[in-house]
Amino acid sequence: MEYLYETHMHTLEGSGCGMSTAAEQVKAYKERGYQGIIITDHFINGYSTCPRSKRISWEEKMAYVVSGYEVAKKAGDICGLDVFLGWEFTVRGSDFLTYGLDWDFLMAHPNLDKLNVQEYSVVVRKNGGFLAQAHPYRDLSYIQHKLPVDPQYVDAIEIYNASDPKSTNEKARKFAQNNNLPIQAGSDSHYTDIRFASGIKLDRKAENIHHIIEAIKNKKVSLILP
Repeated sequence: MEYLYETHMHTLEGSGCGMSTAAEQVKAYKERGYQGIIITDHFINGYSTCPRSKRISWEEKMAYVVSGYEVAKKAGDICGLDVFLGWEFTVRGSDFLTYGLDWDFLMAHPNLDKLNVQEYSVVVRKNGGFLAQAHPYRDLSYIQHKLPVDPQYVDAIEIYNASDPKSTNEKARKFAQNNNLPIQAGSDSHYTDIRFASGIKLDRKAENIHHIIEAIKNKKVSLILP
């Protein structure tokens, strides 16, 4: 038996680019036969719903980061879909999927959004977190550094992003292969009506986010690809 997990998705509550609510996303993925999803709404240094013009506390800012997850978790508990917390951290337009950390970590690290990639990598991994660079070759105007980061700063590479063209994904695959990095895939879903849902497949149910992390690190995942 295979268990399907979405690794990269956004919600209306937490991401400024989100177009479907967390509850709608949960319903859609349950109907697609997924076992679980990782909510990766944008951190406050990316396209977050957190207002930038208001002077609000760090705790209030972080509440925006986890808002989509909290709604999704409640909906998932009701319908039987596992929901895990993550976020998408941005540095100069490059995005990093972050898993394995929680509210206590966020509260203990104010001004996390001011860190560069190396600094962020150190603090995340020191605290048991996991980093995967998302769509490393995406070429858009807001991305200032349009190449993968030094491979020592990440645990995996997203080699398939359903929102990117085949040529871009192929570059990511080659980069991961050349640097012997673990790989993963994700839909980068912003709304429920996506043509193709991606992610990873495990041969056993993940009891927590760390089971997913270890499976990716140990290269024991299959990718959900077209």
